[in-house]
Amino acid sequence: MSIGLSEIIVVFVVALLLFGPEQLPVLARSLGKVAADLRRTSDSLRREFYNSVYTPAQEVRRDISAEGRSLRALRAEVLSPPAGAAPVPSRPQTPAAGAPVNEEGPLAPPAPVEPEPS
Repeated sequence: MSIGLSEIIVVFVVALLLFGPEQLPVLARSLGKVAADLRRTSDSLRREFYNSVYTPAQEVRRDISAEGRSLRALRAEVLSPPAGAAPVPSRPQTPAAGAPVNEEGPLAPPAPVEPEPS
């Protein structure tokens, strides 16, 4: 929706015919003041909306972040081993490829069988 030069000329000619050459500068000045007031009002509304939404959102974000930090600290405290306990491996040990496995974990390799004396 752009206004070209021809549309501006048509509006100017119509305004000149309706209001006359004496009233046209007064009308232009009045329209300029209305446009400036409208711009100031819209800026004020935008600034008010921004302050009413952004500031509380920042406070909520700060509160959520603080709660997240406290939850992470609590989790670390709960998951840490008790004092004096043996360290627990972080990953379960997996058996070597092809090694037999039972419910408790990898089985020890079978003892070598010695041949019977004949």
